Amino acid sequence: MLPEIEKLLVLQDRDQKLRAVLTEIAALPGEKAARDREFKAADDRLEAARSRQREIEVERKKLEVEVKAKQDQISRYKNQQLETRKNEEFSALRHEIEMAEKVIIELEDRELVLMEEAESLKPSLQAAQEAHAAEKKKVETHMASLVTRKENLDARQKELEAERPSFITGIDEDLLDRYNRLFKSKNGIALVTVEHGVCAGCNMQVTHQAILEVKAEKEIVGCPQCGRILYEPQ
Repeated sequence: MLPEIEKLLVLQDRDQKLRAVLTEIAALPGEKAARDREFKAADDRLEAARSRQREIEVERKKLEVEVKAKQDQISRYKNQQLETRKNEEFSALRHEIEMAEKVIIELEDRELVLMEEAESLKPSLQAAQEAHAAEKKKVETHMASLVTRKENLDARQKELEAERPSFITGIDEDLLDRYNRLFKSKNGIALVTVEHGVCAGCNMQVTHQAILEVKAEKEIVGCPQCGRILYEPQ
């Protein structure tokens, strides 16, 4: 194998590791966003359950105020009955009292319905609270692991980048430039084997002349189809 090919293969291995690290780093914000969305969904479910409970409580208090107002109204009507001497007025007040009592019954029935609904919501609210707590714990754990992973990946990136100059020493500048362009454009695979007359990069048939040149190991040979640097498998 040509010494230049050997050096480029070592460099490609290191560059692929660096590329994988950079890809993983780039994916971290997406992972964080996904976790944030999951927690937001759990938060929304809990808030929906709590919101209905609050609505019920507000409506119940409103009903209680209305009941109290009607009870006060009845008391006033009864006091007026005690003061009046007119049968017609007494009967009218009695009618008003009966109407107010009827409204109180309707209000109390509505309040009872709300109390039953509030009671029926307790299991779902409890479930939502438990799911929210579990999701919060899971997200916090995952976020902490993301921070650790980011720190480790950053350290690994710096290590690989610091080592790279030592791996490019002795490689012809034009050849290195060719390799860098191929590595970038060919998805991190600049050098590939040629086996059974086929380029392992593009899976296309390689010309007979190119195969002979690769086997001769006297010069750098590129795939006529994809341009990747070819070498003979050892």
